[in-house]
Amino acid sequence: MRVCLFFILFFVCTGCILGDKEKIEDDMNRKRILEQLTRTRTVLLDDYHLVTRQIATDVYMFRSYRTVSVVFYPVMRDVTDARFTFQSEELHLNTIGSCDPQDVIINIKHGAYPAVNPDGYDFPKDFLDPAIREPVYTLAIRSDGKNNTYKIKNPKPGNWYALIYIKWEDPREQKVEQQGLVADCQTILYTDLQVKRDEDIELIDCYLGVTEINYNDLPALFKCMSVDRVDPIALNITIVNTSSGDKELFFRVQALSLPTEDSNLIYCAFDPRANNYQTITFVPHPNAWHYIHIGPITGNVSKIADCESYYMRTDIDELVNHTVVDLMRDDKGRFFTFDYGLPTADIQDATSLINITSSEIKSLRFKINQFLDIGGTLSIAASLLMSLKYYMGYKREFEKRALLAFTEDNQFFKVVVCMDIGHPSIPLESGHCRYNDKVKPALFVLNSTDSESIYDKTFIPFPDSGTWYLTFRLFCDQTVCPCQTVNNGTKYFVDTGDKEGDESMVGWNGTRQGTSDCNATVVLTVSSMSCVSGKCSNHGNCLLNTFGALVMSFCSCYPGYGGWDCSDSSRMDSRFYMLLSVLLLTLSNLLFIFSMYAAAIRLYYTEAMMYGFTMIFSTFYHACDAAAEVAYCIMRGNILQFGDFYCGLMSFWVTLLAMSIINDKLRSSLQLIGAIIIALLTTWNMHSFVSFLLPVAIGISIVFGSWYLDYWKNKRMKYPRSYYTIHMPFGILLVSIGLICYARLQTEQNYKIVHSIWHMIIALSVVFLLPDVKRGSDVNPFCPTRGHYRIPFLRIFRRSPAPIATD
Repeated sequence: MRVCLFFILFFVCTGCILGDKEKIEDDMNRKRILEQLTRTRTVLLDDYHLVTRQIATDVYMFRSYRTVSVVFYPVMRDVTDARFTFQSEELHLNTIGSCDPQDVIINIKHGAYPAVNPDGYDFPKDFLDPAIREPVYTLAIRSDGKNNTYKIKNPKPGNWYALIYIKWEDPREQKVEQQGLVADCQTILYTDLQVKRDEDIELIDCYLGVTEINYNDLPALFKCMSVDRVDPIALNITIVNTSSGDKELFFRVQALSLPTEDSNLIYCAFDPRANNYQTITFVPHPNAWHYIHIGPITGNVSKIADCESYYMRTDIDELVNHTVVDLMRDDKGRFFTFDYGLPTADIQDATSLINITSSEIKSLRFKINQFLDIGGTLSIAASLLMSLKYYMGYKREFEKRALLAFTEDNQFFKVVVCMDIGHPSIPLESGHCRYNDKVKPALFVLNSTDSESIYDKTFIPFPDSGTWYLTFRLFCDQTVCPCQTVNNGTKYFVDTGDKEGDESMVGWNGTRQGTSDCNATVVLTVSSMSCVSGKCSNHGNCLLNTFGALVMSFCSCYPGYGGWDCSDSSRMDSRFYMLLSVLLLTLSNLLFIFSMYAAAIRLYYTEAMMYGFTMIFSTFYHACDAAAEVAYCIMRGNILQFGDFYCGLMSFWVTLLAMSIINDKLRSSLQLIGAIIIALLTTWNMHSFVSFLLPVAIGISIVFGSWYLDYWKNKRMKYPRSYYTIHMPFGILLVSIGLICYARLQTEQNYKIVHSIWHMIIALSVVFLLPDVKRGSDVNPFCPTRGHYRIPFLRIFRRSPAPIATD
């Protein structure tokens, strides 16, 4: 009894020591972080303003958006230079080994979280091309404690977001490291933002212009605010004292930020000596600040447009019949879940019917709010509303080398849809969008020629905050015809007669002129949800990640799947390989049958049951932990995992107690104590090396302590000589090999092989480690004794004899 109390106290004290040790380690780690951070000094540059800093951001290796860290930087207006400072270093949180510097990747983007795929997967085909979105600036640094600065000239005002993570490595090639046997390292990051503002920007009226600009005061910066309209601005400028200089002047204008040679709405040159008065017409951002930069040109003038070409612009006439309609927001009360559509009282309808004609340009605009809306995925879908005959399959096609007759119900046209943030563009007949001098591909080109091109859809992950514009323009079948034509495509065949060849068809007079006026209806859906339409295909879970007040949705993919929506199975193992892996991990546990057999014939029934439970839990846990295509779960995976780890540790514990020389009452008491303590350790942290080391170390101490006391008392060893010279050394060798495989040799790629070997080695080692002393001497330890299985079943339930009373 005293011995049991001693071990109970020993376990409790050990647990308290471990708990106190954890608290001490936490305090030491916190102190170490503070000491390292005090060595990080913010160097404030002259004329720069410190906007924000974050002193201790944890950085993890990229596995999904669950393991990224996000920092946001607010940037004000009139900033000419933004300097982002980063310093990353490694915290060594234990005394094992050393920490090597890691490759830290930082993606910086304006307006929303950077949507990137560091693991090499491609975006799904329906996703918007990242190249036509706001640029993502990428910086790679080492976590060696050195300062790194990244500069962005003339940044846009608003929130900038940095996505921070350790460079992705293929997990299949990484080692599976046992916690407590390797260095415990944590990568941290310090970051701050300093900005430089231009205080000498003159405020002017965009619609009046600026007069009497002295040539000697150039270069000069001006800013003005546009009204909430899409009408072009004709900006007048007058240069005086032109005789004091001999260089031509450049004119640049940009919305939101200061213009540069690469970032501008208009960039042109003029000679003030020839004409000191200029009128430059451009299309502004509605309701936004615009910056004008005027100064002498130092380089080659021939590559710069002439400002005279912006005086009378023919393309501006296309904006005469341009209307802008604000969409209504319909919130759904969940993260990133909302719709935009034309104002309607129908709460079930999330679509909008947009009526357009060939004589107008129509823009629809809606707002994506910062913080609230940028963490989901925006979906935009558009379709032409066709006649009933069209949906029944009636369309113009070739029949016997001729064409079906043209009917008004089957009119051909196309709609070009442009998408922009902050301003609308002009859809062009070629399927492009023009805004001032910039031309880019349209978002959609809906063509009524066949059922595959009347509908299109795109997904935009982490949409940028701001005002979005969707601009529609209709082009009639005068210039859109999929059939054989004459007169440079202005006339087409409509007759159904059987013509004998292309030449006769072209020479036939049965043609008609295409129409130039038409109308159409576009069905538009603008919606946002978490992940992709609220799910991750059928191969992942849609989850949320938070960083302070920042929230983003992401897909956590099942093993083998990847990509933004878990639809990419390019790295998925074949079904045969998955079956082979799960069979190796499960069937390798069958060797515990030999452990059960050896324990049973040597009269260790408790130990035999423990080995049986270990085999059962390990088998079903690995069957449940396999790939989803071949997995089989009889209950929740976390329960099976607990049973696997718990029974494995208990098997070590009861085996060591069986090897010790103690009486059965003490052994049963220690088995119960160990069952409780090991359950607590497994619940505390089943992956910790301490959870394995503590019961094993105490069990080994009991074994050798009991052997020493027995030898000191009896002057001879209790077990047969063959046990000490053959069986036990061989069992210890097997356990050592198994531990080396388990702790040092496992990688994600070879896990199914090495871990299966671990199962088999540990199961076989028990056969050699269990001493055969309960049956007496001169018996074969691997064979049952005569009459071993002749125990009557009812004898188990016999009442024990009552004790005899004595006087």
